[in-house]
Amino acid sequence: MMRAWIYARLSNDDDQEMNSLLNQQEICRTFAKQNSYLVIGESFDDNVSGMTFSRRGLDKLTAAVNDDKIDAVLVKDLSRLGRHRTQTALLIDFLREHGVRVVSITEGLDTSSEEDDLVIGVRSLMNDYYARDIGNKIRAGYRQKQREGIVITPPFGYQKDRNTNTIELHPEASETVRAVYSLYLQGYGQKEIARKLNALGRKTPAQLRAEQCGREVCASSKTRDGRYVWTYASVKNILVEEAYTGVLINHRSETNGGKAKRLDQTEWYRHENFFPVIIEHGIWEKVQQKLKAQARPSNGNKAKHRYVGLILCKECGSPFVPMIRYWNGKRRVEYVCKGYHRNGKSYCSSHRIHEEALDAAVQEFVQTMRDRMAEAQKELKRKQKMWALRKPVLDAHIFALQERIQELEQDVEGIVMEKLKDSICAP
Repeated sequence: MMRAWIYARLSNDDDQEMNSLLNQQEICRTFAKQNSYLVIGESFDDNVSGMTFSRRGLDKLTAAVNDDKIDAVLVKDLSRLGRHRTQTALLIDFLREHGVRVVSITEGLDTSSEEDDLVIGVRSLMNDYYARDIGNKIRAGYRQKQREGIVITPPFGYQKDRNTNTIELHPEASETVRAVYSLYLQGYGQKEIARKLNALGRKTPAQLRAEQCGREVCASSKTRDGRYVWTYASVKNILVEEAYTGVLINHRSETNGGKAKRLDQTEWYRHENFFPVIIEHGIWEKVQQKLKAQARPSNGNKAKHRYVGLILCKECGSPFVPMIRYWNGKRRVEYVCKGYHRNGKSYCSSHRIHEEALDAAVQEFVQTMRDRMAEAQKELKRKQKMWALRKPVLDAHIFALQERIQELEQDVEGIVMEKLKDSICAP
């Protein structure tokens, strides 16, 4: 009996009624029953484009193939398997190499049939063209919406009215934004502002998003006991956000083939007086000038310290960053937990290690490995010497055995000839 696996996929642009997952699965089950297929398993992918092949349902299918559990894959049509013609062809080849056929039920195609190869190729080409055409139309429509002014998720400080789709101020968040700008212009640093906001119990952008959506939808910084915390980065993001002056900026980047490309400012779509103003433009410009003046000069992306990016905090996972200290008139470098350094003890404990200690540990490790290599080379030379001493004896023994084998082969040949002669001469 043919062992089969049912696979279904549904994407946003599909007909929700004709191509529903339940409809696809029912078609495949009916076909399996009519043709005496034994359904070993099923998998599906919901709301996933056919142009991507990183799918959970597809991973389950390939795992079953690798485990040699199935002989056939049942799909409603080939577009369910995928719309990218090259990737789909590679997937079909992978299945063929494992002796697994793909049966497209509504199209009457079977990848095990050479007669269907041409039709399968044409179908794959059509599916690929359809997906790319739909993608181009979606991008064109979305770009038009960007030109007109579209906001999917408003910045921190604003909220969207679900009834009118208008953008309005979020009372608590907008007050936090004003506090951030005020503190910064008073001379507080971004780390100090984050600590003050944490002390006041102000809700973070990630926390508000989680409350609005009922789940976490973006990366968030939390304390060891799970509380949301303000960080240097979250304060910096507020200080550089131009939306607080009322400006909406769309089309900052484009995605092509899964890769995002940052666009030049001349290609951005700016919509003045779009948002309710939280920060006056003159104040925002003053903050940008101060940020620029305080920015550290670039070092050409070359690390000044040899352990940068190599040490992580075991407690919070943050990288260790180098700090220059002076003690008794002497300069030294120590690495500290970035999470603690920027966000304080509410985020992580104080961890630090001197560069000299790291140098000593590396030197000790290198010396240990050097000693081990020296011992290994010494042992290798000893074995080579032993082999060199034994080689003549072993070569002589091999030569004697080869001669003995030749003698035995001659004896066997003589016995066989004797037997043949006796059988021929027998009456």
